[in-house]
Amino acid sequence: MIKEIIPEVTAVIEKSFKTIADEDYTSYILYIGRADIIPGLKKVRGTDCVIDYQLDRYYDETREAFYVHYLTRNYSKSGFCYDGESGIDDLSIEMMIYCHLWDSVYFLKSLYRLAAVLDGKGYQWNPDIPENGKYNFIKEKIISPLQAKNIELGDLVAKAYDSNIRNAFAHSLYNVDVGAKKIYTRTRQGCRTYTFDEFQKLFLYSVILMYKLKRCLEFNHYEAGSMNAALTEVFLTPDGVKVQVYGEMTVRAGKSYPEFKLAKIKDK
Repeated sequence: MIKEIIPEVTAVIEKSFKTIADEDYTSYILYIGRADIIPGLKKVRGTDCVIDYQLDRYYDETREAFYVHYLTRNYSKSGFCYDGESGIDDLSIEMMIYCHLWDSVYFLKSLYRLAAVLDGKGYQWNPDIPENGKYNFIKEKIISPLQAKNIELGDLVAKAYDSNIRNAFAHSLYNVDVGAKKIYTRTRQGCRTYTFDEFQKLFLYSVILMYKLKRCLEFNHYEAGSMNAALTEVFLTPDGVKVQVYGEMTVRAGKSYPEFKLAKIKDK
């Protein structure tokens, strides 16, 4: 299953990045540069806007590393399934991962920002990711607008996200029949049944989507940063400041790192 999912997800993510780079390059640079807003910063920096914002990324770093480690450890074996003495353990771990991934503010911000640019809304500097009601957010802000325009990312997210099974896991409204290889859920959405294969497909689409999105962001950030040049024309931030984004390689502790700079442009 994973051998079919990886190239499918990779193709959609790479096409999405190419599309936004071709159609809205400034938004593309802001996206790969993780531009964000820090309220109150304008008093000392002249704008609340920043680029290369790392805090959200830092919060998710440990969790994402665990997902990749788990995937590599188990799915390097062809045809991995929830069998044997550790089968229910592996299934339970994947239930936990599934819930955590779709509750991640950083992941949802990255996904929504990409969807918004693809939908022609431009870069979203300060998206409001709800603490509760994420189903409505994912459906109304990501899946439905993209599907309405036949943009492939919308169908991909729909293959990965199932609010019913996510809610069942998060609120302990399920039980598992190992013999029948089925998961039974009982949420406000009603009682439903999932085969192990059906859940595994949801899990793999979700984790691979997260991983490929992260890797594509990092790769394109590195490529742009290594240009050592202005990456955008002058534009206005949401708080009305003229700026331009620059990319440069910075050496720290003997290693080179790509960094984006948000330079304020003074009127002549």
